[in-house]
Amino acid sequence: MKIGIIGCGAIGSFLSIILNRSGHEITIIEKTKGCKKQKVIVENIGEEEIKVCNYKEIKGQKFDYLIFAVKAYDLEKSIKIARKYINSDYALSTQNGLYSLEKLEKYYKSGSMIIYYGLNKIKKCHSIFNGGSKLIIGCKNRDCREEFKNLAIKDVKTELVDNIEPYRWEKVIVNSAINPVASLYLKKNGFILENKNAYNLSLHIANESKKIASLFKISLANDPIIELKNTIKFTYNNYNSTIQDLCSNKRKTELDYINLALYKIARKIGYQAKYNYFAYKSVMVMKDLLKENNRLCDSILNG
Repeated sequence: MKIGIIGCGAIGSFLSIILNRSGHEITIIEKTKGCKKQKVIVENIGEEEIKVCNYKEIKGQKFDYLIFAVKAYDLEKSIKIARKYINSDYALSTQNGLYSLEKLEKYYKSGSMIIYYGLNKIKKCHSIFNGGSKLIIGCKNRDCREEFKNLAIKDVKTELVDNIEPYRWEKVIVNSAINPVASLYLKKNGFILENKNAYNLSLHIANESKKIASLFKISLANDPIIELKNTIKFTYNNYNSTIQDLCSNKRKTELDYINLALYKIARKIGYQAKYNYFAYKSVMVMKDLLKENNRLCDSILNG
C-alpha cells in the first residue's frame, strides 16, 4: 500500500520504519527541501532509508492511506495543507486526547491509531523507543475493519476493532493521569509508581476521568486503572510527550486535548472535574517556571 506519513517526530519515525519493514511504500511528508531518501532512526528498533518529501514535490499524488503523525495542536493546519496538495480517501489520527478524530472525519474516511508505546524524539526523523505493547486501529462508532485491513504491520501487535471509542477514551484516561503528574516532577513515567504522592494524584485523576467516561456512557474495553499501571510499567523509562513539549520552549502541550478537554466536556453536563483542572493548571504553571529556568530540562533535552 502507498502510505503517506505526515510528520517525522517520535511517532512518525516509528511508524515509517515498522510500515516500511512490512512492505508498504512509505513517503514521509515534512517541511524539507525537495524529495530524497533519508535515514530514519528509532533507537532500539533500527534504521531505514525512507523517502522524505515536502508537499509541493508530491502535489497531486494519490495515497491509499494518510497518517497524521503531528501534534494535536498542529493537526488542523496539517489537514488544510494536505488537502491542498495530496489525495487520499482514508486517513488515520495518531494524536493524544479528544477532538482530533472529529477534525479528520470532516474530510476523510477516518479512524484512530491508538499507540501504546513510549517514544522520545531526539531530533527530526530520529527518536528512541522505550517500550510498549500494541497498536489499535478503528473508527468512531462504526465498523471500518474492512477499510483498514490492508494496513498490515509485521512484528508489532496490531488489533483492528469495530469501534475505537472505548479504546480512545481508555487512552485519554491513562494519559490524563500520567502526562501531567510525571511532568510536575520532570520525571520518567516510572517515577509515578515509585512516589506515593505522585501515584495517589495519578489515581485521583484517572478515577475522575473514568467517571466522566461513564457519564457519557462510554463502555470501556478494559479497566483504565489496570491499564494505567500497565502503561507506566511498559513505558517506565519514557519521558512522556508533555514533558518533551514543556522542555522545548516554542511548543504548546497537548493537555488542552486531554485534561482541559475532559474538564470542559464534563462541565457541559454539570460535573466538575476538579482533579483534571488542577492537573492542567499546575502544568501551565510549570511551563512558566521552565521559561524562567530552562536548565531544569537539561538532562531531558540532552538525553
